[in-house]
Amino acid sequence: METSYQQISWNCMNKYVGITTTDGQAHDGFIAHVDQDYVTLAIPTNEMVHGMPAQNSSYRQFGYYPGFYPRRRFIRRRLPFGAIAALYLLPFFI
Repeated sequence: METSYQQISWNCMNKYVGITTTDGQAHDGFIAHVDQDYVTLAIPTNEMVHGMPAQNSSYRQFGYYPGFYPRRRFIRRRLPFGAIAALYLLPFFI
C-alpha cells in the first residue's frame, strides 16, 4: 500500500490534497516533497490578521510599506506513507 501512496503523492506534487491518517487525523495542504518513506505537506496557516501578521515577532526588520502585505505562511508536516489511510485531491480557490 505504501508504494501506491508514494506514486499518487508524486503524481499530485504541488497540488492541494487532503490526507487522512490511520489514527483518524485529517491534514490538508500542498504536497511539497516526496521521498522514499515520507510525504511533506505545506499547510497554510491563519497567521494573518487584517492583512498583517498576528504576532509581533513575525514583523520584518524594516516594517511594511503602504499597500504591501507579507505572503501567507506555511507549516511543513512530514507524514510517513505507512500512516496514510486516504489521500485525495481537494479544490483550491484563490
